[in-house]
Amino acid sequence: MVAAVIAIGLAILFFIWFSPPLWLFALYLLIATVAVFSVPALYRLGGYTLADELNWLENREAAEHEEMVQRLKELRSELQRMDIDAGVRQADTLNAILTDYHSVIETRFIGKKHSPLAYLSTARRVQKHAIQNLNDVVAVGHSLQSISRHGFDSDEGRSDESHSNDQDERRDRYLTLQQEQESRMSGLLNQNQQLFDALTDTAVEVANIESFSQYEKLDTLARLVSLSEIASQTGR
Repeated sequence: MVAAVIAIGLAILFFIWFSPPLWLFALYLLIATVAVFSVPALYRLGGYTLADELNWLENREAAEHEEMVQRLKELRSELQRMDIDAGVRQADTLNAILTDYHSVIETRFIGKKHSPLAYLSTARRVQKHAIQNLNDVVAVGHSLQSISRHGFDSDEGRSDESHSNDQDERRDRYLTLQQEQESRMSGLLNQNQQLFDALTDTAVEVANIESFSQYEKLDTLARLVSLSEIASQTGR
């Protein structure tokens, strides 16, 4: 775009300064157009565009991996502190999945002219959903702790019937909130387990594939895409 703007500007200056005949000006425009579009064409044909894209993908993958591993480490500490054992186990499982995925990227795909972008992008998207689910589990854990601290404490010093009724109503309300949050946590953990199963199944199939053309035909990849779309629609 920059080259095109510069070429147009030079063409206008050429026409104003030299006042050439139209056929000569048309020839100048033709030469300028060929020059402008030949540069990116030669750049792509020479393989430089692909090299830039692969380098960008490699850097992005490495940065995302480090960011996700660090975030997962923080979430695991929070889950452990709140004694959410199922969440801790899932954090360990996801950490292993991330490590294996990163190793596959480094050893099998980086530097290759062809990469299964559908698999790579979908797997990464599902991994991010799983981390977000664990983040939501931590938030639910905090809310449960708050309910436990403030929802069932007794207000000493009053024993009249009105106060007793108020206590019962408040206890029922907090009990409902507790059940809702526990149900939400269970749903998040169950969804993560489905994501882990799909990631593992797909990774096994990927390991056995001999040609890149077969990636798009994976049944497990279709399942992975479906789960990713479902998770996106639920806002997680």
